[in-house]
Amino acid sequence: MNKKLVLMIALAIVFTIGLGLFTFDKGSISAAPTFEKVNFTSAVVTATQLNVRQGPSTNFPIICVLKKNQWVNVLGKIGDWYAIFEPETRCVGAVSGQYIKSASSTGNTTTTTKATTPPKTSTGTTKTSAPKVVTTPKAPTVITTPITGVSKDEQVLLDLVNKARADAGVGPLQFDEELMKVARLKAKDMVDNNYFSHQSPTYGSPFDMMRQFGISFKTAGENIAGNRTVEGAFKAWMNFEGHKKNILNAGFNYTGIGIVDSPKYGKMLVQQFIGK
Repeated sequence: MNKKLVLMIALAIVFTIGLGLFTFDKGSISAAPTFEKVNFTSAVVTATQLNVRQGPSTNFPIICVLKKNQWVNVLGKIGDWYAIFEPETRCVGAVSGQYIKSASSTGNTTTTTKATTPPKTSTGTTKTSAPKVVTTPKAPTVITTPITGVSKDEQVLLDLVNKARADAGVGPLQFDEELMKVARLKAKDMVDNNYFSHQSPTYGSPFDMMRQFGISFKTAGENIAGNRTVEGAFKAWMNFEGHKKNILNAGFNYTGIGIVDSPKYGKMLVQQFIGK
């Protein structure tokens, strides 16, 4: 289990290296790809040959090549790509999700029992069924969780984000006290060490940093920005697909926000998202 965790962390670091920076309104913004857990741990290669790359796109160099029907361990998912570990060659990298298939769905089991047709589920069309009660869904209520010491800027950003989520029909985010500490540390780290990146020289990737501080999650993401105002940073995030996707992601339900003064940008903003 420890080896697998080390591999996952190492791969998360690799995935965050080389992310581009965007500029807007004399500031900078960037969004980390979302790292997600998966509900299966083994998969089979379906392509004749499958390139394993250093990161989650074809822009990254090839590390090794897998063959059809080769088994791999799946560590996690970023977008449409999977983080995998091939135990024979000990190759760790990323592969496109369209070329692997969950081992549990391949039918390659070690048992000799015949596959059976799954039982049909009830459609609820019996004569004794009760009439359906139709209700009009209400728009999500914008709520926040009070946490001691939340700054005005941090609250303003959460309100902007939750307003956007409500407009999109997505449930609101709530402050997570421990994640607030992590986001504030990340913002301060970028100012103190004069860098702008998801990959921290102090803490590693956003996912590494969350784990170092005991944050558990099913999905996670991070937006960062340098801007003169909170409103300017939020507008910049909403104008770029990756950042907007994090803000409106229904899989996220908790957030941590850190905003510190920056001599270079005016304000350094970090918003981290998790789904529990």
